[in-house]
Amino acid sequence: MRKEVIISMEVTMMFTYIKLKNFMSFKDAVFDLRHGSKGTKKFIAIYGENGSGKSNFVNSINLLRRSIDSFKILVNAEKAGELVQKRELPKELLEIFVSGMNILKLIRSCRMLDCNEETSIEYGFKIGSHEGYYILSFAEKFMYEKLYYFTGKQRGILFEIKNENGKIVPMLSNKLFENKKVEEEVYDEIEKYWGKHTLLSILNKERNEKNEKYIEDNYSKYVLEVLDMLQEISVHYKKTSDSGMEVKAGKPDNILLRLDAGKIKESYETDLNRSERILRDFFTQAYADIKDVFYERVYKGKEISYKLFVKKMIGGKIRTVSFENESAGTQHILEIIHSLLGVFCGITVVYDEIDDGIHDLLLKNILESMIEDISGQLIITTHNTYMLEGIDIKSAYVINVDYQGNKEVKCLDKYPRIQGTNNPRIMYLKGLFGGVPVVDTLDYDLILNELRSSNSKEEEN
Repeated sequence: MRKEVIISMEVTMMFTYIKLKNFMSFKDAVFDLRHGSKGTKKFIAIYGENGSGKSNFVNSINLLRRSIDSFKILVNAEKAGELVQKRELPKELLEIFVSGMNILKLIRSCRMLDCNEETSIEYGFKIGSHEGYYILSFAEKFMYEKLYYFTGKQRGILFEIKNENGKIVPMLSNKLFENKKVEEEVYDEIEKYWGKHTLLSILNKERNEKNEKYIEDNYSKYVLEVLDMLQEISVHYKKTSDSGMEVKAGKPDNILLRLDAGKIKESYETDLNRSERILRDFFTQAYADIKDVFYERVYKGKEISYKLFVKKMIGGKIRTVSFENESAGTQHILEIIHSLLGVFCGITVVYDEIDDGIHDLLLKNILESMIEDISGQLIITTHNTYMLEGIDIKSAYVINVDYQGNKEVKCLDKYPRIQGTNNPRIMYLKGLFGGVPVVDTLDYDLILNELRSSNSKEEEN
């Protein structure tokens, strides 16, 4: 990897813990991502059997990321409707497009089934040397919100808002705004919008609508710091309607967001060249049969249309292959490269089922090779057990489900059985940590009898 490409951020944000209550399949669970007194872990791999809640955990971060931009989401939904009217977006796709964008619809989908209690999520985080936490509680709408973070000289509550018997009760720190008039304006915005939107989203809306200097002069730089860091998070959650797409491009912003093909202004050709060099470095090292990677370019006016190709050894000869003809797994690697590079730039990247379609040993090599250079935080869910042989066991977590459906999240270093000579992968596959399916041999006799019975009835008819 060419180090010239990556520029680390001066300030980084990482999650220290996440507490889930009545969230989807989690009744009460804590993901503690702290490294004791040494700070926060930069790499976290979460394991568990199918249906254990790995994707639900990722969705808790997906919800946080989407809630901040809920006003932008409304604008995007309106634009989607306009596209339908202009016949630029098929009508049958409108509901799919908008459903993943409605924040109230999203929080309702995050509620535990048949539960009358509120859903609550607490996000512990660290930005630079300052730690804090953010709490969201909701039912049909947001019912409680609190931000605890650095206020200037010490840590404290920046804001806390409750819904008490249908009445909104806000408490804003005197450190949040520089003058009373701005504070009164925000109180009015809370009265209008809070419950359907969070205060962080309201503040983000105000920042986008007001003059930049006005915001800098009147808002606490620490709440803006929290907003900036949270917006840098890149979340890839499989179950959203825009599966496979990032909520935000994020960093690095000096390479192309779409790496396979597209169209750019001629002034961005430097980014195209840089992207080409990175992909060449990456794929020629990761694959023995790929000898070169390049973009075919078509110049028209002040725009460049580009398409990715590889030179590949096939049948004793190097042949040129369009990247779109590569395997699904190789194409998936291209999809995740932008996000993986982001962790070198100090941002938090959360990726659900990162191993989808990728060979276990290849993914193991990709992730293990980058761990030492991570300056942000990479959180993945995976079934790739080979990584357990190479990563620090303090980075590996298992979601265990008991016979009543209660879930416990434990880091492998909490298991006393692991010693220097033991192989964590073999121990995990044997079920010593839990988090693996335990089933009897499947008996297909009843199913076969049903199939034969169906065929007999059809013949009789």
